[in-house]
Amino acid sequence: MNKLRRLRSLSPEMAETLRLAGVQGIFWAAMAVGNYQTVYLQSIGFPATDFGLLNAIACAVAIFAMTFWGTVSDRIGSVRKIVILTLTLGCGLFIFVPLIPTGQSYSTLLFLILIPIINFFRVPMSPFVDNLTVRNCAEHRLNYGMVRSSGSLLFAIAGVITVNALIPAAGVPSTFWVMGIVMIPAIVLTYFCFEPQSGKRVKKSAAGAGVLLKNYAYMAFLIFAFFFQMAAAFEGNFLTYYMADIQIDTVNLGLILSVRAMMEIPFLFFIGHLRRYIKMKYLIMLSAILMATECLCFCFLVNSLPTMLVFAAFYGLGNGAFLGTGTNYIYELAPVELRATAHSLFISVAQISGILGNLLGGVLFDTIGGKAFYGVTACVFLVSVAIFAASFLFHRNKKETAAA
Repeated sequence: MNKLRRLRSLSPEMAETLRLAGVQGIFWAAMAVGNYQTVYLQSIGFPATDFGLLNAIACAVAIFAMTFWGTVSDRIGSVRKIVILTLTLGCGLFIFVPLIPTGQSYSTLLFLILIPIINFFRVPMSPFVDNLTVRNCAEHRLNYGMVRSSGSLLFAIAGVITVNALIPAAGVPSTFWVMGIVMIPAIVLTYFCFEPQSGKRVKKSAAGAGVLLKNYAYMAFLIFAFFFQMAAAFEGNFLTYYMADIQIDTVNLGLILSVRAMMEIPFLFFIGHLRRYIKMKYLIMLSAILMATECLCFCFLVNSLPTMLVFAAFYGLGNGAFLGTGTNYIYELAPVELRATAHSLFISVAQISGILGNLLGGVLFDTIGGKAFYGVTACVFLVSVAIFAASFLFHRNKKETAAA
C-alpha cells in the first residue's frame, strides 16, 4: 500500500522520466533481438554485392518514408501517434521476412521488393522514438542521457540473451517474431507519454524547409552527416561479412553489439555535464574520430573474437557521444515549428548516403576484402570530421571579413 502511494506521489517529471526510460529500454531490447536480418540473409546465400543493392533500395524507400512521416507529424502536431503507428506496423510486418520463400529463382527479387516496403515503417521507428524522447526531455528539463542510457543497457542485456539462449534454442528466424512481442510494452508506454508541445499543433512556418536550407550551420551539419552516415553504413552493414572474412562466427554479432551498447552508457550518462564545458560540435567530431579508431583497429589489429570485442568499444564510445549530441544539435539549430522536419531531413540525408554506402560498399568489400575495407571506412569517417571542422573555420573567416 505504501509503495502504491509513493508511485502516485511521483512528480509528473519523474513519472515521465520513468515512462521514457521504459520506452527507450524496451525499444532497444527489441531491436537487439531483431538485429539479425543480415545474419539471416547471409545464411541463405546473399553475397555482399546483393546485400548492398538490397540496402540501397531500402534506403531509397526510407528517404521518402522519413520525409513523409516527418511532414505528417508536423501537420497533425503529434510525434507520439507516429511512434505508435510505425512501431506497430514496422514490427508487425517484419515478422514476415523469414516467410519469404528461399532457394527459388525469384527469391532474391522478392526480398528486393518486400524488405524495402517493410522499411517504409521500420526505418522511422528509431528516429521518432528519439524525437519523442529528446523533445520531452528538453520541454520538461529531464536528463536525456540518463533516459537514453536505459536503451543501451537493455540492448546489451538482450543481445547477450539472444546469442546465448534464443538463437541456440529457436534459430535465427525466431528473432523476427520475438522482436515484435518484446516491442509491445514499448508501444503501450508510448501511449501514456507526454506529447511534445503539450499535444497542440505548432503553427507551421510559411517558408517551410526553405528556412532550414538557408541556415548555414544546419547545412554544414547535413554535409558532415552525408559522409559520416556513409562511413556508418560501411561499418555497420558489412560487419558480419567482415566477421566471416576473418573466420569469426557471425552469430557472435550480438556480443559485439552488446559491448558497443555498454560503452555508449558513459557518454550518455554524463553528456549533460560534458555539454556544459564542451561545445556539441566538438563532441560530434570526437564521436566520428572514435568510430574511425575502431575501423583502423579492425584493419590492422583484429585477428580473433576477443580482439574484435575490445576494439568495438571505441565505436560504442563514439556512438554514445553522437547519440547524446546529434539530435540535440539539430534541435538547437532548427526553429521549434520545424524540428520534426529538420530531423527528418537529416535522416533523409543519412539514407541518401546509405544508398551510396551500400552500393559502393558491397562492390568494394568483394573487391578488396574485409581488412582493407575497414581501412577505407576509417578514412571516410576522418573526411567527415575534416569537412565539419573546415565549415566552422570558413564561417568564422567569412564573419571576420564582413566585419572588416
